[in-house]
Amino acid sequence: MRTEVSWFAGEMEKRLKANDNKGGWQSCSIWWLYKRLLEETGELAEVLSGARDGNSTKEAADVANFAMMIADQVEKGAEGLSPEGRQMR
Repeated sequence: MRTEVSWFAGEMEKRLKANDNKGGWQSCSIWWLYKRLLEETGELAEVLSGARDGNSTKEAADVANFAMMIADQVEKGAEGLSPEGRQMR
């Protein structure tokens, strides 16, 4: 595994652990996760552009985590879930 990928996977895991209190993504629809991915992408853009304060590494890890959650759901056959989905606790 590339050094950069390993480092970034560690950053992703830190963000997941920081949000463990919200529950998992296994019962979330891919459409709800996709909506959150877009929101997180917007937050990353705001931090990168200087429009708001924040940590670009944390925001990038949040984006990557939502993309991972979608891939995980699709891999498990969840592509047919309704666009409504449940929200994370």
